[in-house]
Amino acid sequence: MIKKITLAINFVILFLFSYSQAPDHVPYGDPEPVEFNLTNIILLIVLPVLMIIFYIIFRIKRNRKKKEMKK
Repeated sequence: MIKKITLAINFVILFLFSYSQAPDHVPYGDPEPVEFNLTNIILLIVLPVLMIIFYIIFRIKRNRKKKEMKK
């Protein structure tokens, strides 16, 4: 019972701290979708995919080296 009360109090305090940090006088605009021109396609799709592929290749090579060193 004490744990539930403590947890509820912590959530209320966390909410108050996060709410108090929200800016009041900042102009908010309507979010617009991203235009798919060549630059955005390269930056938002191609580069992240290439980074993931290179990371996977790096991990595979590193694991093979470790296995060879243990033999």
